[in-house]
Amino acid sequence: MSTQDVVTIAVAVLVPVVTAAAGVASMLIQDRRVRRSREGRRRIVFDDATRQVAFAAEWWKAKQLTAATPEALQEPTAVVNGWLDEASARVTAAELPSMGEDPHVSFSRLLLLYRFRRRSATAIRTGFYAVLGLMSFTVLSILFDRSTREDTATWASILVLCGVVALLLRFWAVSADNEEH
Repeated sequence: MSTQDVVTIAVAVLVPVVTAAAGVASMLIQDRRVRRSREGRRRIVFDDATRQVAFAAEWWKAKQLTAATPEALQEPTAVVNGWLDEASARVTAAELPSMGEDPHVSFSRLLLLYRFRRRSATAIRTGFYAVLGLMSFTVLSILFDRSTREDTATWASILVLCGVVALLLRFWAVSADNEEH
């Protein structure tokens, strides 16, 4: 086996492995970003509720100072209780942050083998599978066809291009499925 054959086989094997590793790394980064944004939204809800409770407490104190009779405090009491209930409901409705859970990287998530909510994401996933099929065909062609081993640079370029396109399509499919419109 010549040096050129070894290089060709190495390229044929390493490009899909590097593409898969990049996919796993991107999933971990994406999970971290989603988790941080969820925690940020929850923090904003808590801050808003805290300010609402502080305002209700100050407003209640002011009403107590200005009320002439205990009967005059009945309506402000109902208003303050409504504000407090609203703040409590807002905090309860906020998504709970994940407690120490590490993002779960699975084979089905990596290869987009789960049900999408949007048709556009499903169409993009089809393109992703087509590119993966082209990559598989190219790798098999390099490994089993001696004539393809002669032009290593071209086949390596095709594999790298397919790997980049596959990653881009994967990111696009996930983002198209997660868009909130």
